[in-house]
Amino acid sequence: MSREKIVQIAAAENGYKEDPATSNKTKFGAWYGINGQPWCAMFVSWVYDQAGHPLGKVDSPKGYHYCPSAYNFWKANNRLTSAPQPGDIVLFDWTGDGKCDHTGIFVKWLQEGKTFQSWEGNTALGDDSNGGIVMLRNRNKSSVKAFVNAGVIDNAAFVPQPATVAKGDAGSDITILQKGLYDLGYEITVDGAFGPKTQKTLKAFQKDSGIEVTGVYDAVTKGALQAALSKPKVADSKITTGAYLKKGSAGAAVVALQKALNKNGANPAIDEDGVFGNGTLEAVKTFQKKQGLTADGIAGPDTIGRLGIKTI
Repeated sequence: MSREKIVQIAAAENGYKEDPATSNKTKFGAWYGINGQPWCAMFVSWVYDQAGHPLGKVDSPKGYHYCPSAYNFWKANNRLTSAPQPGDIVLFDWTGDGKCDHTGIFVKWLQEGKTFQSWEGNTALGDDSNGGIVMLRNRNKSSVKAFVNAGVIDNAAFVPQPATVAKGDAGSDITILQKGLYDLGYEITVDGAFGPKTQKTLKAFQKDSGIEVTGVYDAVTKGALQAALSKPKVADSKITTGAYLKKGSAGAAVVALQKALNKNGANPAIDEDGVFGNGTLEAVKTFQKKQGLTADGIAGPDTIGRLGIKTI
């Protein structure tokens, strides 16, 4: 009955709204001790507590209020599951950037492994993560960062999440993989589902990278993908007229910028690695101050011109 009780308590709050609207003020936040803040996680923590299964200290003694830190906590404690049961926790990643944006309580599969229902606080049609209402939502697995069995229900069945993803899987981790392959120039659809096309493309990447061709996204392949994505992608060493280079930019144009900064007395000298990181940012700001320019750390036409960089 424990799992059913969690779902029943969540369902009993259907339609509950924060008051006043857009204030994030709720009875869940008041109970948790942080009222007036986004409350999807506090809603889940409250439901578990009311069901007699308090989550214990995740972010605070009453559970969690930050989805990203809760994910890190449960991952570190091996509580991520590939087989969610009614009452388990869902952590969502809407954009496939690897960060958890929202949370809810798993109810049931609508289409096994693809779509499901979850009770969620602070949601609404048109505002998934800050809608201000408790609702039953239909969701796609492709938007899930992780399902969590928090380990607080004695009879909870637990199937650990595997360390790798492969054909047939879905979720935001696959969206991240697909985005990476797309950014490297591979032809692939970014949909969060690991189908035959994704497997074929992953194998092509593995072959191109000189690693074992398995079609499985394991730790070795993830490392190779991250390394490939960090390499400069701009072939020309000159900077285009009107260009703006800023933190996060990469490529030979950044190398040209770094060389010019060092030539103009950057102290300390910066690595000429083609990656616009903190060192390059500070060097640009220092140069801009010396030149009487706005020290915003963005190498626009004025800064590039003062550095004496040739443009095309």
